[in-house]
Amino acid sequence: MEARVGAGFLKALEDLESRAGDVLEPRLRDMLRLRVSHLNGCHRSIRVHSESLARSGARPDVISALARPALQIRAGLVSDGDVAALRLAEVLTDAPRALEPAARADAGAWFNAAQLGAIVETVAITSAWNRVLRGTD
Repeated sequence: MEARVGAGFLKALEDLESRAGDVLEPRLRDMLRLRVSHLNGCHRSIRVHSESLARSGARPDVISALARPALQIRAGLVSDGDVAALRLAEVLTDAPRALEPAARADAGAWFNAAQLGAIVETVAITSAWNRVLRGTD
């Protein structure tokens, strides 16, 4: 049987997404969305966020690197701050790794409290969308 999510819920997600992470640079927000979508196995979101990054001028090697763990991204491909944000996103998304306090400390060296909160918002709303899309495919 096909799952159908209510229109009100989808509208609420859209409203949240339009504001989530708005203090971050759009490129970083899209990178976070793509990395989280890879972790959650949401192929539709992977395609959407890959295309969005490509339209914004991201190089193909950067887009493909986001399929790998942040600490495995080739040095110099993205900034150290981007790596720290991506690692925090991984820890927030992947529950078994949630006990890595160093990830938050590393990100805290690059981002202020509002930006850290924006990373959390972006991860949360992306994960919600991933689950809705996977659950209704």
